[in-house]
Amino acid sequence: MFRKITAVFLAVLTAIPLLGISAYAAEEKNYIITNPYAAVDWDSWGAYKTQLHSHTNASDGYLTIREYVQKHYDLNYDIVALTDHGTINKGWNKEPELIPLLRYIKKERTGMSDVIPLTEEEYSAYINGTAASEKRTHQNGMLDVPLGIELNMATPVADCHLTGYFSDYGQGLAGVYGDYETPSKGVAEAGGISMLSHVGEYVYPDKDSADHVGQPVDDYYAEKFAKIFLDYKGSSLGMGINSATDAHTRCDRILYDQVLQKTVPNGVVPWSFTFADSHNERSINDAYTMHLMPELTMDNFRKSMENGEFFSVSHYSNGVELNGMAEMPGYNDDCETKDYNSDTTPMVTRLSVDQENDTISVEGVNFNMITWVSNGNVILRETDIKDGKAVLDLHSELLDEPYLYVRFYLTGDNGICYSQPFVLQAEGEEFAPVKVNKVYDLPWFLRELVTVIDLLFFRLNPIIWIFKYFALGYNPLERIINPF
Repeated sequence: MFRKITAVFLAVLTAIPLLGISAYAAEEKNYIITNPYAAVDWDSWGAYKTQLHSHTNASDGYLTIREYVQKHYDLNYDIVALTDHGTINKGWNKEPELIPLLRYIKKERTGMSDVIPLTEEEYSAYINGTAASEKRTHQNGMLDVPLGIELNMATPVADCHLTGYFSDYGQGLAGVYGDYETPSKGVAEAGGISMLSHVGEYVYPDKDSADHVGQPVDDYYAEKFAKIFLDYKGSSLGMGINSATDAHTRCDRILYDQVLQKTVPNGVVPWSFTFADSHNERSINDAYTMHLMPELTMDNFRKSMENGEFFSVSHYSNGVELNGMAEMPGYNDDCETKDYNSDTTPMVTRLSVDQENDTISVEGVNFNMITWVSNGNVILRETDIKDGKAVLDLHSELLDEPYLYVRFYLTGDNGICYSQPFVLQAEGEEFAPVKVNKVYDLPWFLRELVTVIDLLFFRLNPIIWIFKYFALGYNPLERIINPF
């Protein structure tokens, strides 16, 4: 017995230093941090206010193209993408191919009135920054993002929308319920880029997302969207996580984190976007992105989209970000448009990554709290920030252990600012592989069914041609090969 007790005692003594070494080794784990903003020169690059999703009376908005451009110019936008439903933007100075049926369905908004594009002289003034404005303080002109469109223009039951840019794909194509895959593929094959829009309106077709705040989204949706980002890497760039007043997208950040857990181990990081989805003047400034670029050029803008060199900003947050604190102020239709000249939403002004010490340092304005998220969990929240500076130490004892990635958001009195994810690769470790399967769902079945029906009954039917010409506004002979 004495020998056994002595042996146990010696074993414990021997193990104590080993436990210490093991704990020390875990604490000193080295992270390889992939910084999406690594190329940004914070001293010389500008931050350019951008609207990626908005509408005119060319589809279902209230404003003419001329009014639309003027309002964004007054609000100090630098880059604007016009993304009418099923209607490709050919330039603010050109009338697009209109879809009469769609405009008629939304007659209470469009009035079926003229869309009124800019004259060549007006267009030049807005592009060069010489247009008259009593409210604009930016000295530069605006970029007119080419070939913007909202795809899946007429899907029933739920809004299954995505926006495309830089490709001549999708004019007049109605879409199929839940089929994000076909338009994502179409934009990719046409050399463009796309973004999944307010996916919460598809996930919760009754738009009652408030009942689901803080709960995981059905994994079916994470699998479906992750597969799109993997299949069309470099073209399908990411998803909206907060749009308009966030009434229907409050759970989209939760879904975004679930998607990241499937794509990051496979080497793909979809970016997070915010946008106004405005149809009237009041909502133009609800949400937008701030793109970091050395100069305001179209090439630089596309690169910033593809590389994730931007922050996503909203005046509203109705989700779980504030951890039970008061939500951002609500609105009603009589509210004035927010902040013409002195926008007070939170924004990052400098960011650095210390690879040796595994820290991420953030500087910014108009925020009093920063929250760090990893794999859908809040791992650190710092409140009452007064100097506009915060540091995440990946070895801090305050943290749950981060894995795969971290992202942060800043919150202040007038909004929220989301960063892109920073991928974390522990040195000497590999991510566990994640298999993402092709989803054979109801939308896939409907797409196949509609394609067969079209081939058998509609594609060569003169009556259908006449309908498409007058109701959808395009020559059906141009759509024989790809009618959708």
